[in-house]
Amino acid sequence: MKLPLLLFSLALGCLLLTANAQTPVNEPTKLRMFRAALANASTAPNYVVVVVKNRATGELKEVCTEAPFMEGAVQRENGSALSPDQLKSRYFEFSSKDALRNVGFDIYTPAELSAFARTVRVAEVVEQVKTDKLTSKIFSGGRKVQFMFAHLMFNNGVMMTRGYLVGNVCELAYLGN
Repeated sequence: MKLPLLLFSLALGCLLLTANAQTPVNEPTKLRMFRAALANASTAPNYVVVVVKNRATGELKEVCTEAPFMEGAVQRENGSALSPDQLKSRYFEFSSKDALRNVGFDIYTPAELSAFARTVRVAEVVEQVKTDKLTSKIFSGGRKVQFMFAHLMFNNGVMMTRGYLVGNVCELAYLGN
């Protein structure tokens, strides 16, 4: 009796893991998506995921922000513009509190993102976007949820664009491998 229950539990666990499995894209794809987002000069900006190091504390983490805010952070940090064509990576270091605030460094923690990821069927959402069954999403919660969702989507090849009329209505497009 114990063996069938154990096998059932293992099978259920595998099913749940598969349902929430993520299909991350490679770094060249993420860099291509990042450059494309920076080149988007519309009033409906794209979300990007970058790796940011807080020079004051040494803390390093992935952060999701809107592309124009990334450009603003670089401007605040060193007074120069961010040139998409010259970017070799998505890694940035900031010591300015204004720059870190501009990219939303403290909006959510890696633990919060991990917990949120367990509530989203990422692979299923990505597949719906790939097949054009899902082209937009409306967010009713706070911006934190929107940023965490965009973070998961970006890392899985889905570019999310914030609506220009209503910020909680976002468009989704697959740009992955």
